[in-house]
Amino acid sequence: MQIRDATFVIVDLETTGTHATRNRVIEIGAVKVRSGDVVDTMETLIDPECTISRHITRLTGITSADVFSQPRIEEVLPHFLDFLGDAIFVAHNCQFDSKFIDAELRRTGLPPLSNPMLCTLRLARRLLQGLPSKGLSSLIVFFDIDPGHRHRALSDAIATQQVLTRLLHRLEEQYEITEVDALLGFQYSRYKGLHGNQGRQAHIRKKRLGELPHAPGVYRMIGAGDKLLYIGKARVLSARVRSYFAGMEGHPQHIRKMMQKVQDIQWTETGTELEALLLESRQIKEHDPPFNKAARTYRRRPFLRLGAIMGSDWITVIEHIRADGAQYYGPLANRREAELLAEAFVMLYGVSPGSFKNPERVGVGLGSARIGGRLTEEGFAHAIAFLQGENSQALTILERRMQHAAKMQAYERAARVRDWLAAMQTIHSRPHFTRVALLERSGVVLYRNDDKIEVHFVVHGCPIVHRVWPCAQDVLREALVEFHDQLFQTQDRLTMQQVDAISLLSAWMFKKRDHIQVLSWATEKPLSAFECELWSLLEEMHTK
Repeated sequence: MQIRDATFVIVDLETTGTHATRNRVIEIGAVKVRSGDVVDTMETLIDPECTISRHITRLTGITSADVFSQPRIEEVLPHFLDFLGDAIFVAHNCQFDSKFIDAELRRTGLPPLSNPMLCTLRLARRLLQGLPSKGLSSLIVFFDIDPGHRHRALSDAIATQQVLTRLLHRLEEQYEITEVDALLGFQYSRYKGLHGNQGRQAHIRKKRLGELPHAPGVYRMIGAGDKLLYIGKARVLSARVRSYFAGMEGHPQHIRKMMQKVQDIQWTETGTELEALLLESRQIKEHDPPFNKAARTYRRRPFLRLGAIMGSDWITVIEHIRADGAQYYGPLANRREAELLAEAFVMLYGVSPGSFKNPERVGVGLGSARIGGRLTEEGFAHAIAFLQGENSQALTILERRMQHAAKMQAYERAARVRDWLAAMQTIHSRPHFTRVALLERSGVVLYRNDDKIEVHFVVHGCPIVHRVWPCAQDVLREALVEFHDQLFQTQDRLTMQQVDAISLLSAWMFKKRDHIQVLSWATEKPLSAFECELWSLLEEMHTK
């Protein structure tokens, strides 16, 4: 029988003590589940024909007065057996509850239970090995279950039913068990057979985790046969990697599955988190590890191109960056954002606003420019001024147009203007350095990280070399020379790897925007003068 078709009765008892032959049942609570749905419940107090101790009253809230005149066990058992039927008997620590039921059955001359037995405590011990405690209270917290009135039979039975539902889901995910016979057998499985990788993980915890540096870097999870399973980056390698081996049962299912395969860990220490971010991206795309779900291929990023096409000023959405004299702005989040921006500029400053909707390719050598429009000479200047953060007049104009359209009940038009406005507000909020035209975006990005300053050299928007200050003058000067050399290396077209690095830098700068300063490069400035400005800025940031 399939688990999804089975009937389970989840039982919880309150008793006068812990010994089945000497103590008595004072309350039964039960929940019947059929095909995954709760179909019935049962709850009754029972007169044990003896006094209830203060300890039990403190634990359950049940007093001797509460059970006085309640039905005795011989009156309750027939009703309970009818409720149970031939369903699977389920309890948390099933041995405790079944022993008490069997003891009460013997007292009344009835045979013991013959139902299949399922213990959620046994299941939890096998499925949640990393959890320190598998008691019902711990599982209620772990699964974030509303416990109701704890230590009352029906409330605890309902909580156990919810625990069972979550354990069955994990059982299917991790072991693909969907049959009742396999489920009943699983609760008696040997731990060694279930967790064959446990010894190797113990070795990693004992030997390898202590070697991890307290520094940023990239870590790699290695499986059998040196197979690369996963690549990740960390601001602090020791803390990030340790997190995989602590509270393992709280990780998502795919991470737990990966950890069952991990045989070793490797890492590369980097000077800064940004370097780790860039290295992680490159290595994921190079090795395509099976447990990395994102960033496995280079993603085409849209840019806005403002430049001449056949003697006219155009704005177009484009994916390839070329050194063709045009100005490129971006990368943008996605094609929709890029097209909304281009359309808004054509509507505001275009020669012919209607021409924007023409999806024909425009211009020789612009193979990825599929949509755009001509701008007036004055409009072209306004568009560049807005993109560089020097003029926000367009936001005011669009705000007025949206309000006017709404007032005239032209709601579709108002919604379209609202979308243009939202896209323009987004790009206008970005850090100043990312507003500079991409191929003019060269200089140094400085990020204060505690008592150190990260120094990131950027050429044409792409990060190329990194240092951490304070450091020796020669170390920084060496990076300056490399930066200067790459400034004057001609390149007709940016690669997808460079565009990916530009995107990662832009996102990182936006995240750290409150702690960043930028020293831009001016082509007419000698390297010595630029170096003096850099030292001055470093000293200024260090003393603040």
